[in-house]
Amino acid sequence: MRPRRRIRRWTWAHRVTAAFFLLILVLGRFDWFPWFKGSTAATRLFGILWLADPMAALEVSLATRSTHPPLLIAAGLLIIFYTLVGRAFCGWVCPLGLLLDLNAGLVERLRHWLRRWGRRLPEVHLPAGTKYWLLGLAFGLSLVARLPAFQVISPINILARAFIFAPGPELLLVGAIVLLEVFVPHGFCRALCPLGAFYSLVGRFGLVRVRIDHKREGKAHCHLCTLHCPMGIRVMEDHTLAGRQAIADPECTRCGACIDACPRKVLQLGLGLGSTSKSSAVFRPPFCLPRASPRCASSSPPSADALPRRHR
Repeated sequence: MRPRRRIRRWTWAHRVTAAFFLLILVLGRFDWFPWFKGSTAATRLFGILWLADPMAALEVSLATRSTHPPLLIAAGLLIIFYTLVGRAFCGWVCPLGLLLDLNAGLVERLRHWLRRWGRRLPEVHLPAGTKYWLLGLAFGLSLVARLPAFQVISPINILARAFIFAPGPELLLVGAIVLLEVFVPHGFCRALCPLGAFYSLVGRFGLVRVRIDHKREGKAHCHLCTLHCPMGIRVMEDHTLAGRQAIADPECTRCGACIDACPRKVLQLGLGLGSTSKSSAVFRPPFCLPRASPRCASSSPPSADALPRRHR
């Protein structure tokens, strides 16, 4: 009898949320839907409340070399929100993030199929800090060129416009990013997206985090949370085993992939600062798969190939 597959509740929840955001963007172009108007850069709720992407607002201010109080207020509201929830836009709202999330599943199936035939796709990992340099470049170009540089070429905006209006030749950029993900897993979100870099800085000390329940931790450490994190965060090694109360990495998008992967329900979304617990000892026991012998010799997390199929 085959084991029942775990339902990835958090994964499907953030996918549905991102799809819903894209749907109301499309509906907003019609006159009979007055409750939500706008784009990924700026929106108006219920015909009253204006919200603006903080990075877009800063680029516009730099490009025009002036301040626009209504725009800054609209951006300030979202800054306050993302100060609390961290980089949640990337995990729960971004249309491109939804596309790349679905694409990652297809790429993983392709890699699994190739492994059966003794073949492998090359993997390239870009430095995560690259996106911060690109963020600075976007602000610099906005000031010099007098136009919001990233907003003009943003694949996030391009994809949204393709759904709202009609696909154009600029959609080739989105296609190039999708193709890039085959060889650079999660490369755009991890290393190339200036907007992701901006929200990582804004939400560095966010209150909404993935909390760690050390009472449920046990002695067997499967590292599945680390293996399933799309942002490449070493959840088990740098947070759980370090005695932290929550994942304190600014790259965390609160997508819940690590929560879905955890068989012991050690991880839960909640409020926390991610500080180190005084009562938790810092230790690094040997790696063991669930229900495996405690005499495992390796202290490093396994690769995806080393896991039983049900854990991949």
